[in-house]
Amino acid sequence: MDTYYTVWAEKTGDGAENLPAHALRRREARALIDAGAMERIALQEAISLVRLGVAGHLRIPHEEHLKDAVTRAVACAETLSLGAPVTIGKEPVTADCEPGSLQALACEATRERHRLLPPAAGLAGSDTYISPGWPNDKGCTRLAHKLVYEMGYSQAEVARIFEMVDGYDRPAMWTRQGINRILQKEYGSGESRYCKESGAASRRAGRLHLPGASLGLNVMAVLGDEGAETAAKRFDASLAEPHTAVFPIDPGPQDRGLATLMQTIMDHGSFRTLYVTSPDTVFSTPTQRRVVYDLALFRGVHVVEDGTRITAVDDNPGYSRLLREGTELFAVLRIRDNATVVEESRSRAHARKTAAELRSQGCSLREIAAELDEKAIPTSSGDGGWSTSTVTDLLGPEREAGR
Repeated sequence: MDTYYTVWAEKTGDGAENLPAHALRRREARALIDAGAMERIALQEAISLVRLGVAGHLRIPHEEHLKDAVTRAVACAETLSLGAPVTIGKEPVTADCEPGSLQALACEATRERHRLLPPAAGLAGSDTYISPGWPNDKGCTRLAHKLVYEMGYSQAEVARIFEMVDGYDRPAMWTRQGINRILQKEYGSGESRYCKESGAASRRAGRLHLPGASLGLNVMAVLGDEGAETAAKRFDASLAEPHTAVFPIDPGPQDRGLATLMQTIMDHGSFRTLYVTSPDTVFSTPTQRRVVYDLALFRGVHVVEDGTRITAVDDNPGYSRLLREGTELFAVLRIRDNATVVEESRSRAHARKTAAELRSQGCSLREIAAELDEKAIPTSSGDGGWSTSTVTDLLGPEREAGR
């Protein structure tokens, strides 16, 4: 199944959206046409569908929808890293492009992030993580929860999606009632165990909001050859506020120790500083060094290399921006893997509030529908656009009958 990412609805002569009927649609607000990947909620959702094995192809109908070169490069690189094709307009995007180009650099950095922190990192051992392919009942329930409560699809639409892509052998076809049944079973004993994350919170940088930060464990992690720990302790003694502990890390074979360190930095707030000596021997490639440093800086961890504070991972500001935007997209997608992200600005409650305010100002139902379309707030079916009838349903027939 393909997922189509658009920044506004393209209409045919009869007013219908010009996309295949079977396609998954994720539509962005027009105001975000120039925004980076971190602010593009629908783009994150589209790539998430690929990560979850629901969609196998990301299609962007027009170049204008990803016209910023950096945003385009990191979004395509993240999707290509999953082994899924990307098409913009009618042209396929490939990772095998001109060496040194933005796309090539973005793909190289993305491959390194996935090598250190593969999609199954984080909470893979818990009930919240969905394995790509979701081949069991628990995975299906978890995915249904995400599609309904995160992406706004109706239960009937989720049943259609499951029927088209679910390869798990089942005794009956998927139906709206079937989706409702597995969700009700999950909620039957009270609040769902599936983690819900605020959209704003999922995009929060820094470390102070992470588990462990409130414990005051300001630890210094040390990477380096023999003598690195001594150098780190000497540096720590010179600080006005020394760390509570200095913890040496052995990168280990195939960077397993480094991968564990980066998972801790991304998911736990205990490390305040990353101290590195002899980076040429610690990191296997220059790209690995840049990626590790940028992930740490994004999480609010100080990076010190041979006694010198690092604030930018590359002398080229353009490449630094490419790394940072790739890091931001990667970080929020990891959270989407492990939690149902609730976007308040795209919720039905927000749509109802917006519609009621516009109606009180004398706006027509058609004008309200156009405004909700402009903001890309999903309809109850999760696809298509707003119309006078869907706005009437949103506001409530009794209210509209009295106008």
